Amino acid sequence: MKLLKKLLSSLMILIMVFAVFISSIAVSLFIYGQATGQQLIPELNSESDVRRYLKSIGENTSIPFVSDLLSSIDADSASAKEYQEMLDQYDPLYYPYFGMLNEDQKLVYAKLIEAVYEKEDVFNPAVYALNYEEAEEVWEAVFYDHPELFWLEESVSFRYYDNGRVTAIELHYNDLTNDLEKNRALFDNACASLLQEAKELGSDYEKELFLHNALIALCDYDLESDFSQSAFSVLVNRRSVCAGYAKSFQLLMRECGIPCYYASGWSGENHAWNIVRLDGEYYNVDLTWDDGIQTLAFFNRTDADLVKTHERRGKSIDLPACEGQAHHNTEPIPPLNLQLSN
Repeated sequence: MKLLKKLLSSLMILIMVFAVFISSIAVSLFIYGQATGQQLIPELNSESDVRRYLKSIGENTSIPFVSDLLSSIDADSASAKEYQEMLDQYDPLYYPYFGMLNEDQKLVYAKLIEAVYEKEDVFNPAVYALNYEEAEEVWEAVFYDHPELFWLEESVSFRYYDNGRVTAIELHYNDLTNDLEKNRALFDNACASLLQEAKELGSDYEKELFLHNALIALCDYDLESDFSQSAFSVLVNRRSVCAGYAKSFQLLMRECGIPCYYASGWSGENHAWNIVRLDGEYYNVDLTWDDGIQTLAFFNRTDADLVKTHERRGKSIDLPACEGQAHHNTEPIPPLNLQLSN
């Protein structure tokens, strides 16, 4: 019995020594990576980064030398302040999908946008220990909140550990990146031309009506259009599908200081339209369907108006309900009897 106790005691000591050894390797790799510029493990700039990373690999932050490492990093460091400044850019009033994320997801969201501007092919969010579902929510939030990223493709790939933790997000870009500087100039000029007229108008409602009509006059619906999931297809190429209409309207309205969201769902097929906030109330606006029938039938509609034709899906369900009355039925529209098909 005494021998068995000694063996068990020795085994426990060996396990503890092995755990400390593995932890030492992880921290040593971090220090070596910082010294050599090689990112052997994710970049760790703050106390919360270190805690997230150790948690993601199953390490215990109470191990003495790990605690020393944590205590050497100031939680109120410049890095932490930079994080907060980064997040403050994204007011949920204008970026609603950002507002639906948790703290770690919001940091990945902000970092992911930086990666897109740098045209990085692979973004590494491992330090935040997001699972596949959480990472996918971040990706969707970026894609739905930011129509200005017109060179970003809708398709995306994820790499992850066996435990489901995502280690990398593979970003895909369209051919507009081949001469992005030129294409951004074309895009910005097209936006500026419309915004110059819109901003001269008095009320937000007048700006909304002008942009709605201007985009419909500018663009033709075309299933074969290039870059059709982007605002570029409407503003520059002038041929697009529902996603392009919704993103271009979203971008221009936001530039006028009017909250406007990208809503996705079902209207007999996968579909996208907008939700607009005017004077504290929310309305549905569908430029694609208005362009098809050349009316304002789907301009500033309530959810009740569209109950037979538009069904929100995914995270768009969590966007504000559209029940506005002040700007509802302010323009003449013909009677319609449309039914949502399954």
